[in-house]
Amino acid sequence: MLKLPWTIVSNLPWCSFLKQPVEYFFFSQDKEVKPENENLNNELDKPPLAEEIAIPCAAELFRSGIRFSPTTGNILSISFDVKTDTLYLPIISLDVNTEVVLRNMVAYEASNASGPLVFTRYTELMNGIIDTEEDVKLLREKGVILNRLKSDEEVAMLWNGMSKSIRLTKVPFLDKVIEDVNRYYNGRWIVKGGKFMKQYVFSSWQFLTLLAAIFLLLLMALQVFCTVYRYTRILHVRPSGKQS
Repeated sequence: MLKLPWTIVSNLPWCSFLKQPVEYFFFSQDKEVKPENENLNNELDKPPLAEEIAIPCAAELFRSGIRFSPTTGNILSISFDVKTDTLYLPIISLDVNTEVVLRNMVAYEASNASGPLVFTRYTELMNGIIDTEEDVKLLREKGVILNRLKSDEEVAMLWNGMSKSIRLTKVPFLDKVIEDVNRYYNGRWIVKGGKFMKQYVFSSWQFLTLLAAIFLLLLMALQVFCTVYRYTRILHVRPSGKQS
């Protein structure tokens, strides 16, 4: 019912330039829903694409409303609670030997595991949510990371460097967490608003031209109103002056 009037209005010539922004802002979620009859087993068997690990960094997730909470469990305790908007991550302690240990564990899992590479996928997740020292500081303050290195910057470099020695893999429960986090993040109005401004305002000269034209018309209307109002006042004052 909501789409029907918009479909009619969007086909009007003077509304064509608003079609893409409005559809992105209000109807983008509908396009992301996959068909129910999709073969999930085949999807799990396919090798993951590079973009499938794409996830906003911890700082961006936190600004969108997602909270981080440490767990005392292992990697299997990773989850995202939609009701409380909380991403649960296991506590990890980092020191000067951590990078060597992580790389050896990834290599060992890849050479011996016949099933999903759970630990490797965990390193991919951490690599995805940690981009800068700001992300490390946030996770450290939330108790997820115990930093025994010299600085948060070193921790960020550690996780970012892990992507050079690992290959993407699929782990259903971790992929579900990543999918739920991305869906929550992309569905937030503050995120949609930021993407809208970036895509259709700051990078669109046509939209800026429209705003400038509207602003100019408003100024002209204001000028006409002031002129007419001033002229009527003069006409009103002069006759009263003659009577006096």
